[in-house]
Amino acid sequence: MDNLKKLFGKNLKKLRQEKKYTQEKLAEKIDISSRALSSIECGKNFVTAETIEKICTALEITPKTLFDFDFQYKEKSEMKDELLYLISNNDRKLADIYRIIKSYLQ
Repeated sequence: MDNLKKLFGKNLKKLRQEKKYTQEKLAEKIDISSRALSSIECGKNFVTAETIEKICTALEITPKTLFDFDFQYKEKSEMKDELLYLISNNDRKLADIYRIIKSYLQ
């Protein structure tokens, strides 16, 4: 369980920072103390289902995003290698992949 708490906390901190929220601002929005939020982000404490809902509302994300640990912490080189592998092994979907990436990057 400790690993889950740490992954969750790390992801929460990253998502909070992407929104440019301080711990104090997010804590206020989700109705907990900034000290409690700090403990969650450090992986010392975990959240209730009610707090997860409040976090998702405050950060405008889904619970899936909050628990999506796999892709969040890969190194850039690892992501590039994986993308190249996926592209090179999906010839049937190459045109779709191209359109998605091109539209996203423009």
